[in-house]
Amino acid sequence: MKRFLCLLIAMLVMLPMTACGDAVDTGSADTETETTVDTTETEPTLQLPELDYEGYSFHIYSFDHSAYRIEHVAEELNGDVLNDAIFNRNLDVSTLLNVELITVINKWDNDDFRSNVMAAVMSGSDDYDVFTGNMYNTTYLSAEGYFYNLNRVPFISVENPWWNKSCYEELSIGNNAYLLMGDMCLSNYNAEAVFFNRSMIEDYNMEDPYTLAYENEWTIDKMIEMTKDFYIDRNGNGVRDEDGSDLYGFHSKRQSSYSLAHYYIDITTKTPDNYIEVTFHSERTEELFNKLRTWMMESAGSYCPRGWTSAGPLVEEQSCVFTILTLNQCANLREYDVNYGVVPIPKYDKTQENYISTASGLLVCFPSSISDIERSAAVADALSYYGREYVYPAYVEKSILSKGIRDEDAQFMIETILDNVKYNFGVAFGGFDGYGYALLDYTDGNQGFGSFYAAMSTAADKELYDYADKILALD
Repeated sequence: MKRFLCLLIAMLVMLPMTACGDAVDTGSADTETETTVDTTETEPTLQLPELDYEGYSFHIYSFDHSAYRIEHVAEELNGDVLNDAIFNRNLDVSTLLNVELITVINKWDNDDFRSNVMAAVMSGSDDYDVFTGNMYNTTYLSAEGYFYNLNRVPFISVENPWWNKSCYEELSIGNNAYLLMGDMCLSNYNAEAVFFNRSMIEDYNMEDPYTLAYENEWTIDKMIEMTKDFYIDRNGNGVRDEDGSDLYGFHSKRQSSYSLAHYYIDITTKTPDNYIEVTFHSERTEELFNKLRTWMMESAGSYCPRGWTSAGPLVEEQSCVFTILTLNQCANLREYDVNYGVVPIPKYDKTQENYISTASGLLVCFPSSISDIERSAAVADALSYYGREYVYPAYVEKSILSKGIRDEDAQFMIETILDNVKYNFGVAFGGFDGYGYALLDYTDGNQGFGSFYAAMSTAADKELYDYADKILALD
């Protein structure tokens, strides 16, 4: 509701300026002219020519994303809003272009996926028309020349909302671009968010995160302030327990929350000629890393051991007020009797224009050996378009329902998260020992930032520049 009110206010503010700009001067002061201004914004629509691929069997080779087993496939309508949206998306694309969609899903194995993609491209057999793979694999393969240059692909425009422009721009070098993020991949909605226990917020007279987010007060300093000293030894044993016996302001395993740093610093920035400059090291980076390590590892209200975060502390043990989870967890929380809310990852400060999100889903790429890139691009564009039309709203709808009750605030927040997914070359191409995992490594120890940076920077810089040089040299 607040979203629609904000949009209405914005339209009313803009209306007088638009009317003045569009007024027609007839040259006669005595002539009354009525000017009608249409302020309605129309959503872009699919702009494919009339195409008929005569029942062609279109093969998608995909990676087994653990969060979404139905990434591309829905065998039949079964009443589940998300399954049915995927089924209808596929049906509309099949009907529109006269193709049969066939998905082959590789097992959850990085080496196996890479070797199969490489073998398919090198054979030139045209066994697959499009690949969708996780970032770890697709970034590596893109630099090795296994994908088609998107700047020579017809139909697809990253200006359309069903493609992510940031992904295309950030993961490209020079005139070479190979990776897309689009709505044909359900897992791209698997963005991170801050989940909180609404009942505890009320019980302990804490500030409402929804109100803070609406009023541009939801910052990383605010979340730290609200959580760093909030600790209750519920069983009175004097030990910081993880089994639900104690209550923490913030609980998150560090393998799941190391990416916090990526919301506030750019590991790389782009030069005017679309090359990279490694800009990880700065006063802001040092200040941020020290702030996050102190909060996560030293404050009484934070419990952040190594490992992967589950929803257990939020809903089963109810041992925390705040945690960081991915949005796919929403569907798993509905069975619990917990009044929870969802807000974006906090802003760095109030001057940050938008809330920023990152996603961990599958990227879209075309085999460099493909014989009919037009057909592959047309099907991919249609899948992403209808994904935006059907799957996106179904995902939001399924995420905001708790025991059949809609959470309008959560809807606004989730749409905000999903509409602001950003990429960074340094994050995407930073390996396990590079800048991508720097916060995790930094919180493991107690050395100063200067010595930490000095120990890792040479190898981390080389990794990123090597990737950029390889991509630049392709074609």
